[in-house]
Amino acid sequence: MANIYTPFAGRKKNPRLARTISIVPGLGQVYYGAPRRGLQYLAGVVVPAFLAALLYEWSLFDLARMEISGLLKSFAFLASELVVLSLVVTVVSFWIAASWDARQGTIALNEGRDYQPRWWYVKVQEFLFDDPEEETP
Repeated sequence: MANIYTPFAGRKKNPRLARTISIVPGLGQVYYGAPRRGLQYLAGVVVPAFLAALLYEWSLFDLARMEISGLLKSFAFLASELVVLSLVVTVVSFWIAASWDARQGTIALNEGRDYQPRWWYVKVQEFLFDDPEEETP
C-alpha cells in the first residue's frame, strides 16, 4: 500500500515541533499531513473527557437524590466512579499517543519511510492471539 501521508516537496518537518504542538491532540498530525488521524486523536481525548464530566456530575448530584437504599446507592456510586476513572485513563492515553504519533510520523516522513501506524489495541491483539512466525534454520 502506498504512503498516504507525504511531506511537502523537499521540506523537512520538525519532530520536536510536531510533538510540542500535540499539546492540542491531533494538531501534530495535521502538521505532518494527516488531518484525518489528527481528528481521530482529538475525538479520542474530547469525547471520553466529556463523558467523564457528565457521569461525574450525575454521580455527585443526581445519584445522591435518588430514593434507593443506601447500599445500592453506594454500589452505584462506586461503579460510576470506576467508569469515570477508566475514561480519564483513556483521555491520558490518547493524549500521550497523539504526541508520540506526531513525533514518529514526522521522523518517518522526513526519512522518506512509509508510515502506517497501527492502533495500540491492534498491536495487543496481535501479541496475544497471533502465532509467532517460526524461524527457518
